[in-house]
Amino acid sequence: MMKEEKIKYYLSIILILLPLLSFSQRWKLQRLEVAAGIGSAHYFGDIGGTADENNLFGLKDISIKYTRPNLNFGGRYRITEEFDVKANLAFGYLEASDENSRNEARNYAFSSSVFELSGQVEYNIIPEKRPRTYSVMALRDGLRTFDRTLNTYVFAGLGGIYFNPKPLSDLEGSERFNDDKHFGLIIPFGVGVKYPLNSQLYVGFELGGRWAASDYLDGLTTQYSEANDIYYFTLLNVILKIDTSKRGRFNF
Repeated sequence: MMKEEKIKYYLSIILILLPLLSFSQRWKLQRLEVAAGIGSAHYFGDIGGTADENNLFGLKDISIKYTRPNLNFGGRYRITEEFDVKANLAFGYLEASDENSRNEARNYAFSSSVFELSGQVEYNIIPEKRPRTYSVMALRDGLRTFDRTLNTYVFAGLGGIYFNPKPLSDLEGSERFNDDKHFGLIIPFGVGVKYPLNSQLYVGFELGGRWAASDYLDGLTTQYSEANDIYYFTLLNVILKIDTSKRGRFNF
């Protein structure tokens, strides 16, 4: 009887240690991810903004009234435990108005649809840990899941954007509106988090800015323009990991 108890004890120790010993290589089993999500779009440019000069970090330029949606689709590949690369396709709307801004008397407004394609590099500040469920005979409660972490990362990249501004209010019919430019380069940058629901399904949130190499996202540039247009996407997404551990086959 003592011999059987010793065998159970050693088996329990092995079952606990094996996942820990193999974890350093487990990330290689799920290098690929696909993601889809929805979020908000915020524009910062030559139209709109606040009339308040005390505008810490431009936070008062954020307009709930002119917040618009975005849709996002992406694929991620894990190069190392610290670095990922991601291809991203996004569609969104941008809109703003001079209402309640320092240029309210000008009465300009615009809306624009945007299509964005970008490549990004991500650095994991808090590395991802794949949750593992194991069974230990010595434990009365049976199955346990552990090693859940809030994976936190920063990202930057390069991409292209197609935009199609439409003049509204007094901008419509104005000679200052320019409809000749529809393409530009963007530099996406930001921060994101991911949390595992199980070993294959994650939820995530991103806050990302896009610096555009164009001052015409709103169809307007002025002599007072100090910088090109910028817009931000927030994103709540669902992430599915693809298991390629079995002879290179994709397993969902």
